[in-house]
Amino acid sequence: MPSLLAIEERLAARSQAHEVPFTLVALSAENDFLGTASIKRFELPAHPDKEHWLGEVFIPKGLRGQGIGSSMIAECIKRSLDLGVQALYLYTPDQQRLYERFGWQEAVQTVVNDEAVSIMVRHATHNLHVERDAPPTSRHHARQVER
Repeated sequence: MPSLLAIEERLAARSQAHEVPFTLVALSAENDFLGTASIKRFELPAHPDKEHWLGEVFIPKGLRGQGIGSSMIAECIKRSLDLGVQALYLYTPDQQRLYERFGWQEAVQTVVNDEAVSIMVRHATHNLHVERDAPPTSRHHARQVER
């Protein structure tokens, strides 16, 4: 398992202010860690035609269900659109319904690291509308990791 420093360095390396890849970190008003989400490039070597990927969406177990992840996903989509990304991909073994709320559609089923997953796609032409509104985000904010 990588050390916290190794994880921080990896996330910081992907945190360009105005280009992909980038990583967002959610912090509480007291600067407590709440989660991460990233937009990465060429996540799966077996799919070189798929460039931009949502990944590293991580919310600690005790904080899940509060809308933090949904807020971070929405912010990643918004920033990707602002950067001109035309299609975002992700893969998930069991969270298809969550991502469908944000406009992702299953493109293909495959195996990644010995696990059956769905590769999903979200096109820029899909309006950013979440079917079930997330709780207000005033309790937390996402910021881009600075180098």
